[in-house]
Amino acid sequence: MIAIAGGTYVERCVDPPWDQLFGSGGRAASSLCALDDQITLITYVDDRHRPALEALAATLGFKINATSIQSTPSFSYYHGLSEPRIRPNQQFLGKSTPLVLEDSTILRFGFLEGDAVVRGERVVYDPQSAFDPRPFHENGSTARELAIVANYRECMSLAGTQTELAPLEMGRAVLQNQNAQVVVVKQGSFGATVVTQDAEKHLPAFRTERVWPIGSGDVFAAVFAYEWGVQRNDPLQAALTASLATAYYCDTTSVPIPTDLHSKFSPASVISSGKFPHEQNQIYLAGPFFTMTQRWLIDHSRKHLTEQGFKVFSPLHDVGYGNAAKVVPEDIAAIKKSDLLFALLDGLDPGTIFEVGYARALNKPVVAFVQNEAAKDLKMLRGTDCELVDDFASAIYRATWAAMSL
Repeated sequence: MIAIAGGTYVERCVDPPWDQLFGSGGRAASSLCALDDQITLITYVDDRHRPALEALAATLGFKINATSIQSTPSFSYYHGLSEPRIRPNQQFLGKSTPLVLEDSTILRFGFLEGDAVVRGERVVYDPQSAFDPRPFHENGSTARELAIVANYRECMSLAGTQTELAPLEMGRAVLQNQNAQVVVVKQGSFGATVVTQDAEKHLPAFRTERVWPIGSGDVFAAVFAYEWGVQRNDPLQAALTASLATAYYCDTTSVPIPTDLHSKFSPASVISSGKFPHEQNQIYLAGPFFTMTQRWLIDHSRKHLTEQGFKVFSPLHDVGYGNAAKVVPEDIAAIKKSDLLFALLDGLDPGTIFEVGYARALNKPVVAFVQNEAAKDLKMLRGTDCELVDDFASAIYRATWAAMSL
C-alpha cells in the first residue's frame, strides 16, 4: 500500500511523437499498479482532463483523490532532452491549496500548481523542480524515515551549497542538511549514487537500445518508494531495482512495470572506466551547417553533448566557414585529437561522410544520428561498427556510454 502525492500533467513531444496525460504522480501510480493493488494518487486536475485521469485509473487499477483546479499544466517538448514549454506560464500559474496526506508509506513529488503536506512512516521525496526545489520539512511535512530522490542540481540546492561536489559527497551533504535516512542522487546516463548513514554506493546505468527520458525519474522514484517503503528492502537493493525498472521504461515507454521484471528484462550495465566525465573526453561534432535547420540541429547536439560532460569540437563553432586550405587542416587535427565522433548523417553530406570514415580509420568510436536514409546507403557505416541511432535522445546517451568505456 502506497499513497502518491504528485502532479497530473499533459505531456507532448514532437519527435518521437507523444501526447499523453501523465505527470509525475500519474506516471508513478501507473508504474506501480501491477506491483501493488492498493495505490492511491492524490493530485490536482481540471474538469477538462478529469475524465481522462479517471479512465487511466480505472484501466490500470489505482485510486484517485483529485482536487479541482482551473487549468492542468502542459509540458511540450521538441525532443526527449529539450527544455519543455510549460503552459500556463509559471508566472501566471497560481498555487492551489496544499493537499494534506497521512499514510504509512508515501511518495511525495514537488508540484507546479500546489503543494503536498505529508505525514508518514516511510516517505520518499522527489522535489521535481529545476527552478527552486524546496526542502522536505519546509511546509510542515514529517517522516519517521525520509528518503530523498533528486537529480544532481536539485541536490545542490537541498545541500545548501553552490560548490560542485562528487556525487558521494553531495549525497552526504544532503543527508545531513535535510535530516534524511537515505539520499539517491540521480545522474541520468551515469546511473545513480545511494548514500545512507551506514553505506554508500554508485550504481551504473543499464544500457538500452533506446532511451526515452521524459518521466524516467518518476518511474525511478515510484519503484524505489515501493521497494524501500512497502517491501522494506535495503536502500541499495531498492535503488538497483528502481534503476532496472527505469531502464525498462526508457527502452519501451511502457507502464506498468511488470511483476516479473527481473526475469524478462536483463540489460547489461554500463561498464565505466571511471575517467569520464571527470576527465573530459573531446567529441567531434560532424554534420552539415549550410541551412538554418542544419545549424539548429548542430546547436542542439552541441548543447546536449556539453551537458553530458563532453568537450565538444564543432567545426561550425570552432572553425567556421572558409576555404579548404583554412578549414580542412583544423578539422582533421581536431578529429585526431578527439576521442570519438558524433555524426549527423541525414542528407549524407559528403564532408560528414568523409569525417566519419577518417575517424573510423583511426579506430575512433562513431555514434550517428540518422532518421531518413535507406539501409543500403548506410551499409559501409554499419559494417565498420558505427552506432546508427534514429532517436536524438538515444543517440546522445549512446555517445555518453561510448565515452565511458574508453
